[in-house]
Amino acid sequence: MSDALLRAEDRGPVRILTLDHQAKRNAVDFASLAALEEACAAAARDGVRCLVFRGAGDKAFCSGFDIAAIPTGPQEGDRPDLAVERAMEAVEAVPCPTVAFLNGAAFGAGAELAATCDLRVARPGVQIGMPPAKLGVVYAPAGLRRFLHLVGPARARELFFTGRPVDADEALAMGLVDRLVPADRAEGAALALAAEIAGNAPLAVQGMKRVLRLLEAAAERGFTAEEREEIAQLRRRAFESDDVREGRAAFLEKRPPRFGGR
Repeated sequence: MSDALLRAEDRGPVRILTLDHQAKRNAVDFASLAALEEACAAAARDGVRCLVFRGAGDKAFCSGFDIAAIPTGPQEGDRPDLAVERAMEAVEAVPCPTVAFLNGAAFGAGAELAATCDLRVARPGVQIGMPPAKLGVVYAPAGLRRFLHLVGPARARELFFTGRPVDADEALAMGLVDRLVPADRAEGAALALAAEIAGNAPLAVQGMKRVLRLLEAAAERGFTAEEREEIAQLRRRAFESDDVREGRAAFLEKRPPRFGGR
């Protein structure tokens, strides 16, 4: 996959990133994962307020890493697991909220991309699976952590130990997706959710996203002094912003707020 097969489209403050390699069910490879890293960095530079990930067509969100692109020799080229880890770290580092629209199946790296996003909207018929056990692979700790936080230890073990895909209803029940919407309305629901998020005060939303990330880490080891100070600064910056004043004024005047991110 080349850079051209990762398409970006802006709809106001929302940016949609589409994995477009339908011949391989939107599988990723080294080049497309590198493009994904750059696209995430670009979203941060451009002040995007919500980032939506989706797959092209209606068959697959992302079928995982393209097996044909994996080097045959142990010393040849890059390692797929490291390329996936770098891309997921880039997605996780995007300051604005991220939404995965699961328009089709998500396996392996595709399932991890969905799990790395802040929210997931799916349509019926979607399957999600983590097949490393069927490929003889011990999955990277960072990826395992994402599923552990998302669905809990027991469900994470089931997903990874069995390698069995779950359907959309089961994914909803276990917390692997957040919303299940009829097929004819699913895309609209995902974009409406993104637009609703993008309409809120960006400093507040981004600050809370960062605090939530820190809370996940703190649950395991406790806050450091630097993190406590960072949280205080994030809250103070949002509280003292023009957007706080605009939000209050709009509420009192019963009109939509006009947030400027300052």
